[in-house]
Amino acid sequence: MEEKVSSEELDALFGDEEPEEGEAPAGAEAGEEVESADDAVVASANGRIVKSHDWGEKRRLSNEQIRTLHDMHDQFAKSYGPALGIELKREVMMTMESEPKQISYGEYVGTLPNPTSLTRFILPPLEGTAVLHMDLKLALAIVERVLGGRGDPVDDEDLRPATVIEEKVVQRVMTDLLQALRAAWIRVVDFKPTFTTSESIPYYLQLSQMADDIVIAVNFKVVISDEFGILLESDLSICYPYILLQPIASSLKASQLFGSSSGASLSEEIRNGLEKVKAPIRCNLVRDKLRLQDLLEMEIGDVLTFRTNLEQASEVVIGKTSVFWGRPGTLGRRYAVRVESFISPDDPASSTLERDEPILQKETEKSNIAEEE
Repeated sequence: MEEKVSSEELDALFGDEEPEEGEAPAGAEAGEEVESADDAVVASANGRIVKSHDWGEKRRLSNEQIRTLHDMHDQFAKSYGPALGIELKREVMMTMESEPKQISYGEYVGTLPNPTSLTRFILPPLEGTAVLHMDLKLALAIVERVLGGRGDPVDDEDLRPATVIEEKVVQRVMTDLLQALRAAWIRVVDFKPTFTTSESIPYYLQLSQMADDIVIAVNFKVVISDEFGILLESDLSICYPYILLQPIASSLKASQLFGSSSGASLSEEIRNGLEKVKAPIRCNLVRDKLRLQDLLEMEIGDVLTFRTNLEQASEVVIGKTSVFWGRPGTLGRRYAVRVESFISPDDPASSTLERDEPILQKETEKSNIAEEE
């Protein structure tokens, strides 16, 4: 049997009359503390908390939370632009147009062209759906480029909705986008984004049930260029419903993400990232200078002689910087170099190697034993 709400409880919750000065609000027991009239009236009626509420009010993110979203997505744009360029074999620059905007869902849908390219994606453990909007010119150019074409922009009169196969191609290319987005959000929440469905008509998007629900739209400008200049300038945006970000809204504070308290973890993340970077390394066995006349007279089969002594150490170069003096040799079936000392910036002259046991003998024996096993 359903429990009916008494008139006293309704008066306590929706009472129209404001309590007079010194008078407790309806439903408040004697001796209970009540907030001032300027604040929301809070009283305990029968063990329950009663407070005023504006049902028409739509909750929004604070300015600080918006700035945090801006910094995160700016980092995302800087990391994903080069990644998309590698996929398309073009120079791609991706920048944010402005700060994330808090607008109604109806306003956001009204700004989208028809037809366009819309791809929904989920972000578990967050509950809800976000959307990636891509201008049709950009989507069709990506499809043509990935399938072997030049990727030139489509004329306005030739624009058409993407086919199912083309949408799958776009989703495959945009997989790196989701990973870059996950990396930008990692200090707030570690979600696992996954594309779900696609739409070409904004009316069928249905991110929210109400047109006046608040969404956060992040807009980007994508510029694709080649050696001759700019090929395409297009728009891309990501839209998050507020209800999706509400559970983690309290974590969107710059002081928590970039402050001193997280400085150690941030430095550790940067260190872990740098440790995975591959740097080219080479070993210069000999060093000498050759006259330009000798170079011009050189023919196939000529033998070059160097003034470098065999006792001199070899120069180990990492990137473009000479870092170590080394002793060349072998390790198992591979050529190798053993680091002997650092190259001093004040004394870059090559060091002389002392007589030593067969080069890398111990390491070679260990390698041979490992190969036999």
